[in-house]
Amino acid sequence: MVIEHKLMLNRLKILQLNLNKSQKAHLNLINGPLGNNWDLILIQELYITPLSHIRTPNGFTIISLQDRFLDNTDQPRSVTWVNSKLSTNTWKTLNIPRNNNIMVLQIKTPAGRLSIFNIYNNCTHSRTLLKLKQYIQEERQQIMASDRDMVLWGGDFNQHHPLRDNNEDKRLFAPQALRKAEVLISLLADEGLVMALPRGATTLKHMVTNLYSRADNVWCSERLIWHILCCEVDIYLQPPCTDHFPIVIIVDIPRNAPWLPHHSTSREVDWEAFQNQL
Repeated sequence: MVIEHKLMLNRLKILQLNLNKSQKAHLNLINGPLGNNWDLILIQELYITPLSHIRTPNGFTIISLQDRFLDNTDQPRSVTWVNSKLSTNTWKTLNIPRNNNIMVLQIKTPAGRLSIFNIYNNCTHSRTLLKLKQYIQEERQQIMASDRDMVLWGGDFNQHHPLRDNNEDKRLFAPQALRKAEVLISLLADEGLVMALPRGATTLKHMVTNLYSRADNVWCSERLIWHILCCEVDIYLQPPCTDHFPIVIIVDIPRNAPWLPHHSTSREVDWEAFQNQL
């Protein structure tokens, strides 16, 4: 049974999916009724046209690819679409310079700031995770300035470990794979993030071997986990020509608080100090 997820002001509805660079999967997704169902769509391994164009569904805004390259050697592997019904006064982008694999959207909510990371980590190296670590260390005040701020990491991490995969599937846990996974495990521990997607849920069925694994995942801050109503795989939403399963994330946080800039007020001025300084 396909569950329809209607937009609601007190819910943030997120769809996460790896499109396997498939044009058919990409077109199938954007031609569906996305605008009625989702606030945010986190895409990894999107399809890019020969003219380096990224097709975006009607009613959505693509996060600006600022400081990113669109040539054959450095094409983006992640993109986030924002529903146009989500007021631009409520969100902004956090740019990671010279990076094509991490998109960051920050939403102002009554409960605090929520930074949503859309991450693609290459299966052959962990440079994306190292870049993520560096960015968090340098820009922590932008992301977690207070205890009210929250984060969510979603995407394709291309790593396997008994902590999240089926621990009976020994083929995934070669010594080299476990060593590579330590980079992510260490980063998650440093940031105090917990896994939102239930352990053991498979997110990929390999097209050639038909074997299941869990390349995709969702983590969030401990404070946010209490606001997550749903974080689960929904195979009924899977488009053709991709071996990844969609992940549905529903967060119980009102999303209608405007992002108001700070305004100075003359009533708070110490006029005697002002005159002296003048």
